[in-house]
This record gives sequence, structure tokens and C-alpha cells, in this order.
Amino acid sequence: MRILVPCAELGLGIHMTTAVIGAGIAGLSAARALAASGEPVTLFDKGRGPGGRMSTRRAETPLGELRWDHGAQFFTARSSGFQSVIVALRDAGALAAWHPGLADIRRRAAGWTVGVRPSDPSRETVFVGTPSMNAVIKALAADQHVHWGRRVTGITMTGRQKVLIFEDGSQEGPYDTVVSALPAEQAAALLQEISPELALEAGQAVTAPCWAVMLAYDAAIPVSWDGANVSGGALSWMARNSSKPGRGDVESWVLHASPDWSREHVGLPPDAVIDILAGEFREMTGAGAPVFAAAHRWLYAKVDRAARSPFGWDDAKRIATIGDWRSGPRVEAAWNSGESFAAFLADVSEQLEM
Repeated sequence: MRILVPCAELGLGIHMTTAVIGAGIAGLSAARALAASGEPVTLFDKGRGPGGRMSTRRAETPLGELRWDHGAQFFTARSSGFQSVIVALRDAGALAAWHPGLADIRRRAAGWTVGVRPSDPSRETVFVGTPSMNAVIKALAADQHVHWGRRVTGITMTGRQKVLIFEDGSQEGPYDTVVSALPAEQAAALLQEISPELALEAGQAVTAPCWAVMLAYDAAIPVSWDGANVSGGALSWMARNSSKPGRGDVESWVLHASPDWSREHVGLPPDAVIDILAGEFREMTGAGAPVFAAAHRWLYAKVDRAARSPFGWDDAKRIATIGDWRSGPRVEAAWNSGESFAAFLADVSEQLEM
């Protein structure tokens, strides 16, 4: 997008540049929309590669190298705009529909009860990246200017120009617009000095932690379902990761603890988390000992209390906040947040050109 600003501010005809901090779904959504309109956009992400909460864990096991979707498990597409993104990603081979058999498991006084959901052709289709969840981020980032392994720790400002400060002391900039596509808690810390209003708004949002356990077995677990919502114990979700398209034939599972249990046990050692969560899984399914087990703690996993608007904007500083914490805990909400901000910035730019 070609943005012209009044000559009294930056000089007539100068192109405005944008830095996006965080190359997840929201950041990539905003960057792609802005870049498609001609806006010079650069993304910075602290991760070593594409993924974030849609990361894939790889590990060498006695059964060979395996991978698990240990963050986001799947996503849906309800808006026409996001549905068009799904079609493009599917055509590129980066995602596929997943049709899991589902169950609801509850802890009762007498033990665990399992209710298998009947097959329902009208059930909302869910999608997963192929061959792993982070394939979606890889595909969306492929044609964008992304710097991986660059953690932004501060932002300085001279006039209306912003410079990013990185963990290693290096700097990038200046930029006219800075977009934070970080989880709310990280955005609050980063913006506290430069944009107190946006930092306060981010600080009022709440993101729950989540312990995830990844398991591999040398034999199939004898259950008729591939995903289950769980209540009454430590677990809230279990999925047969190997039932997803492109994951191979080795029996592998992902277990997610509930937000409340994860908060209470956020400092528990990983081995203890594995013992507890895999123990519940064994009680419910009769599974034997896994040949591989690992745990990962997501400090910022699922939005509990959202800001209830698609983006935040500090007009005086030209700093924005986007992400699923703005409107709800869904991949599509993160995408819509980024697109909404890009559309807003386009409107602002048009007004400046008039």
C-alpha cells in the first residue's frame, strides 16, 4: 500500500514502513494484507523457525523420528475471507481436513465414563496443517520478509519514528508503524514504556497456560475415537496425533492439561507432569507404557479473557496490537485480527493522501 503523509510531518510522498513483531497467524495476516497493497513490511519473530503456538515438536524415538502437534490441535473456517485462505493453503498442500472420531470423557465417583459421539455429517469441518501444524505458518511466511530468531525487547522513538531493540543489543529501523502480534502478556511488557494505554489494555487480557504431553507407543491404543474432551481431572483434551493426515503410522498422542490444572502446577517438573497426565490417559484407555514421552509448558496458550475488539491502535505513536487475545481463542480470530488492522491502516492512509 502506498502511503503518503503530509509534508509538515514526514515529507510529501514518503512511503511508510511497518515492522510486525511476531510471525504467527495474526502477524502474517496483517503483513500479507499490507504487503499486497504495496506496504513495505518486515516481520521479526523470536522463534528459530515457523510455528509459535502452531509449532511441531520433532524427536528421535525408538520408533524413528516422530512429530507432534503439541500446540494448536486444529482450526475451523467460518468467515468467507478465511475460507478463501483455507482453499489456497489446501491447494498448496499445506493443510487438509481432519475427520476424527470424538468422545466426551468425565470422571465420576465410580471412575471414568466415555461417551462416543455418533457420526454426524453436519459437524463443522476442522483443518490441520500437513504434514504437521506448522506447515500452515511455513506456507504463509514463505513469500514474506521474516527474520526468525530475533526477539524484540524494546522500542525507542524519535519524533514518530520507531527503532526496535533486540535481545542481543542490535537495532532495526526506523519504522513508521509498529505492530505487536504477541500474546497479551508479552505485549503488555514490551509496550509499557512506549504506549502505556495499549500496554494497560493488553494487561487486562488473560491467557491461560497449558501443559502438553507427547506420547508414542509401539502398538495401537484400543479406543474407537481419535479426540476427546475430558473433564473432572487434570486433562482437558486428548488426540491421536497419528490419526491426522500425513502423520505416519506410529501410534502417537498429544495430551493437554486443563487451564486450571496448568495454572496450579505451572512450576511442576516435566517428568512429574508426564507421570500425572500419562497416568490419567492410561486409566481411561488401558494404554501400556509409552516408548517415548515428553512434556512442554505453554505459558500463553488459550485466551481466557479477551479485549473484545479486533485490534488496538495508538494513533499518536502509530503502534498497534493484534492477535487472538483481542477477540477470542481461535486461529481464525487471530487471522481476522490481522486483516482488520490492515484494512483500518489502509483507510487511515487514504485519509492522509486526501
